[in-house]
Amino acid sequence: MVQEVWNADLSLVEVWRSYKRTHLVESLELARLIPIYLEHLESMGRSAAYIKGMGWILDELGRHMGPGKTLGFHTTRTVQLWLSSTTNAQHKAIRLKTFYHWARDNHYLSQVPKLSLPKVSTAGTTVGFLSLDECSLLIKHCPLELQGHLWLRLCMGLRVSEAGRVESLQVRDGFLIVGAQAAKTRTRRVMEMLPGHLPWWERVCPLKSLRERFEALRSKAGLTHWPNNAMRHTSASHWLNYYQDEQKAALHLGNSPTMLHRHYKALVTRKESEEFFRLWN
Repeated sequence: MVQEVWNADLSLVEVWRSYKRTHLVESLELARLIPIYLEHLESMGRSAAYIKGMGWILDELGRHMGPGKTLGFHTTRTVQLWLSSTTNAQHKAIRLKTFYHWARDNHYLSQVPKLSLPKVSTAGTTVGFLSLDECSLLIKHCPLELQGHLWLRLCMGLRVSEAGRVESLQVRDGFLIVGAQAAKTRTRRVMEMLPGHLPWWERVCPLKSLRERFEALRSKAGLTHWPNNAMRHTSASHWLNYYQDEQKAALHLGNSPTMLHRHYKALVTRKESEEFFRLWN
């Protein structure tokens, strides 16, 4: 090694600087690193909603770790322990991986914690949906720019991927038309709109970072109960009640009648569905 240094005509200062760049870790408190990382995200062009959501995740993790703890305390065990006790663990684990890789690449961390989580099977579990009070809170706290997307997903029942492709959606003669490129089945779908729905459609616009925006909305509305696919399941159960016909409801939602009958029948009452649709008048 000494011979290689000699042959390369390097000084001890140059060798030491190179070593520091590749081996030494400057372990800082998470609270000091958060603003540095958020500035990095901004410089990379990430959306304000993404940056805000990341800040919440890191702040929550920091509160769990406790004040004064450096990044050296962020081991696989300690981070996994936090993930096992928090909500939306899978999503937070994905976000944290990007943070820890950045921290390692910038020599704030020597080893990235392993954040793999066990897959949870939902086979045979009851479909979850949102109550009328929870729907009302989402509408009440929804920012103006997100209201169109809330209507698409919670009221009309579009899938996440369908609602995100607003360029393939249009309204004509009182119907919402989901183009083939947006629909999961790749077939055009025509969905009935009810009186009062048009102003909601007029608020639909292309938006980035929808997942982070909806997470922020759930937090603002104070909702801790959030079943998987909660908005679509809620919408589907109410549209099935509205039509009282599995074939018509299936055409509206882009599902098979058998699946609708198996998952959504008798989840809510007719009276609850009437109150649900009044929320959108």
